[in-house]
Amino acid sequence: MLEPFEDRILQILTVAAIVSLICGVAEHGWGGLIEGVSILISIVIIVTVTATNNYVKEKQFQELQAKSDKTTAIVVRQGVTTTVDSEDLVVGDLVIIENGKAIPADCVLVSSIDMTTNESSLTGETEAMHKLHLTQDNYSHNPCPFVLQSTLVETGQGTAIVTAVGDLTCAGKANRALDIENELTPLQLKLETIADQIGMVGFYTAVLTFFAMLGQLLLQVYNTDSELFVMKNLSEVLDYLIIGISIVVVAVPEGLPLAVTISLAFSVQKMFKENNLVRKLHASETMGGAHEICSDKTGTLTQNKMTVMALYISGQSTHGS
Repeated sequence: MLEPFEDRILQILTVAAIVSLICGVAEHGWGGLIEGVSILISIVIIVTVTATNNYVKEKQFQELQAKSDKTTAIVVRQGVTTTVDSEDLVVGDLVIIENGKAIPADCVLVSSIDMTTNESSLTGETEAMHKLHLTQDNYSHNPCPFVLQSTLVETGQGTAIVTAVGDLTCAGKANRALDIENELTPLQLKLETIADQIGMVGFYTAVLTFFAMLGQLLLQVYNTDSELFVMKNLSEVLDYLIIGISIVVVAVPEGLPLAVTISLAFSVQKMFKENNLVRKLHASETMGGAHEICSDKTGTLTQNKMTVMALYISGQSTHGS
């Protein structure tokens, strides 16, 4: 629930609600709570909708990920061959690898018969990799005895000892490397810019208004030769301060983040009906604005940023800086 508060407008709204509550009670008593409470209600709605959507979608993605990662493995423990879930494997287990099966963990072969594996899920290369267990006789020929999780056995069979499981496998490390912090969407950047601009304009307007009214009061005191530090004048200065704060509060568009949140939640539901599961609420904005997705054979998406590294023209090679 803390994640929605990263929005700049929501932060300004929270401060405005607190200030509005304090000023409302000071000026009108308990009847002045209406404006501050209304802003707090809108904040609660925004946080509840965003957090609930993110939580539900995160649970759905975790269930899908668990189903996709869950496989079975044949292990030999204390001389007994059993079938266990890949999640129950531990380092040191002796695993039996068969043709057509996915490797359940990172392993090193101890015996093999004409084994080849497809490692395209990790490297993108579709060519089969020949695997051979390490012996004293073939050591000098530099064999490849390592088999990796999520790769597929195309031919042959063998036995291997588990060397890494879970996030410590090559596939697990790759997944963790891709789990980067989400950047702000174009809409969020625009909203933050609007919030900063509105906040600055409201603040400067409130300051100018306060000093203008204070200057008018000083001129009035000077022209009438009356005392400055009296209760009436101090009460008016307090009213000027409340007016300035009210300008800042009124300048904040409290309905804008609520409208954006509701529209994004509606977009998520529409995309879900089209079998497009959106993990984060604001992701529907960027996904809805995409017309084509270009990827290479590994399915990796780039940042659409390319740099010329070298040129080859008329027999001459030029390297970029």
